[in-house]
Amino acid sequence: WEFRSRRHSQRPVDSRRPDYDGVSGPQQSDPARLTITPTPETPDWGVILLAHGSQRGTSRDECSCSWQNSGPNPPSWCLGCTGTNQGLQTAVGLLQNALASQGATVMLSCLEFIEPHPSQALQILHQQGLEKVVLLPFLLGNGKHATLELDEILADARTETPSLKVVLAQGLGSEPEMAELVLERLRSMPALLPPPSSPADLTGVMLVKAGTKSQYDDCEWLVRLAGMVETQLGHGYAVAAAQSHYGDPTMDHAAAELVENRRVSRMVVVPYVFFPGMILRRNVLGSLECLGKTYPGLPISVTPPLGVDERVIQVAANRVRQAWKSAAEPG
Repeated sequence: WEFRSRRHSQRPVDSRRPDYDGVSGPQQSDPARLTITPTPETPDWGVILLAHGSQRGTSRDECSCSWQNSGPNPPSWCLGCTGTNQGLQTAVGLLQNALASQGATVMLSCLEFIEPHPSQALQILHQQGLEKVVLLPFLLGNGKHATLELDEILADARTETPSLKVVLAQGLGSEPEMAELVLERLRSMPALLPPPSSPADLTGVMLVKAGTKSQYDDCEWLVRLAGMVETQLGHGYAVAAAQSHYGDPTMDHAAAELVENRRVSRMVVVPYVFFPGMILRRNVLGSLECLGKTYPGLPISVTPPLGVDERVIQVAANRVRQAWKSAAEPG
C-alpha cells in the first residue's frame, strides 16, 4: 500500500489500438466499466475524477456486514455495497450530470490498478482537443496520495503535454455534506443509536478513515468533521476521530478517549471509506476484534461504508467550479 511511482509503470496510450474509443481509454473486460458520452458540443474543460483505485472486487467478507455475522445471509442493514470500480463509475456519471450545464467532459482516472492512469487520462482529453483540464482528487484525506503523488502528476503533465493547462481542485475535506452522509449512516441503523436513558448514558461514535502516516496528514480536518457530527447528534453522543492504521490518532487512542475518558456505554464505528475492501476488512474490522477483547463488556457495532451519493457529488462539483473560477481570475 506504499506509494509506487507511476512514471515507470504507466503505458502510453496508443490511439491506434482497436479497443481504444478516444473517450474512456483502453477498454477492459469488466462489464461495469463506464464509457462517458461526450456532450454534443466540444466542451471547454475536461475534468478528471482522480481516485486511488483497487484491484479487488466486492465481497461481503470485505464489508461491514461481515462484522459479527458468520451466517449465510447478510444482516438486515446490509446495503449490498458496490465495489470500487463500479462505485467510481457511478460517481463519474453523477458528476457528469452535475456539470452538464457547463459542458464539461468528465472521466475517471486512478492512481493504481484501474486504467486509465493520470498521464493516460490527460493524453486522452488532450487528444479530444481539450486545452484545459481540472484534476479533482476524489480522496477522503490529505495524505501521500493527495500531496506527493499529485505534485508528481502535475510535474509530468507539464513535461508530457506542456500545451495542456492542468488546474488542481481541492479535495473533499470536512464539508457539511460529508458530515450529513456520516449522520445518515448512523441514523439508518436506529438500533445502534438508542436515546440516552440518563444524563450519564452516552453512545460513542468512532469515525475511522484509511490510515496515512502522520507526516503527510495531521488529520485536523477529520477531527473537525468528527466535531461537526457530534454537534449534529446532540446530547447523549460522543464522537472521536481515528485512522485505521499507520498514524495518529489510532483506533486504540480513539477508543480510550471514548471509553475511559468520556465513559460511553456503547460504541458505533463509522468506516470513513467509500467502498468495501482490504482496508475495511483487515484494518478497521480487524482492529475492532482487538478492541472487543480490550473492552469485553462494551457493545460494539459498525455501520456500512459511505458509498457515493448526491452529497458527495455536490461537494465534488463545487470543487470543480471553484477551480474554474480560480483559473479565470487574473494573476
